[in-house]
Amino acid sequence: MKHPIAQTHNGAQVYIDLVKSQAAMHVSQKPHLLNLVKELVQQIKATTPEVNLEQDMGRVLGYSTVVETGDKDTILYAQLLHDDVYTRFTKNGKHAATQHLTVLLRRDDNGEYELYDTWIGHIAPPRPGSKNETAESKSFWENHAVVFDGQPLQQRTITKVCPYEEK
Repeated sequence: MKHPIAQTHNGAQVYIDLVKSQAAMHVSQKPHLLNLVKELVQQIKATTPEVNLEQDMGRVLGYSTVVETGDKDTILYAQLLHDDVYTRFTKNGKHAATQHLTVLLRRDDNGEYELYDTWIGHIAPPRPGSKNETAESKSFWENHAVVFDGQPLQQRTITKVCPYEEK
């Protein structure tokens, strides 16, 4: 279901798929994200097939769920419900206040941009094992994790053993 959000500064339409996109999950948890995305995309010129933005919005927007981890953190790995990629979680991490908004856009065949994903916080490489994994994914996720805050997990996938390690 395509839901229009805004037009970029150069007139490209931006929309969200409220059913199938990764952004839909984040927006369902924090509906005000759509207003923040609208504010940001109206200021940009989108011309490339993918637009990955991290913007300091000049005010505290909320709390980042991805935090740096250390030796004292309790780490677990699991797949979220309806996800086939493992996420690294910290059980004792603290959310960090942030002014940053991340927005990921992809141009479709009609020249419009789909809001692929968005969240409050800094941009981070895709998780290891995902189809968009980059060269930086493993090294970043070795030192960062999502703060575990009761997210729905696939119980059979919970482990303390890192699934990203080479076998």
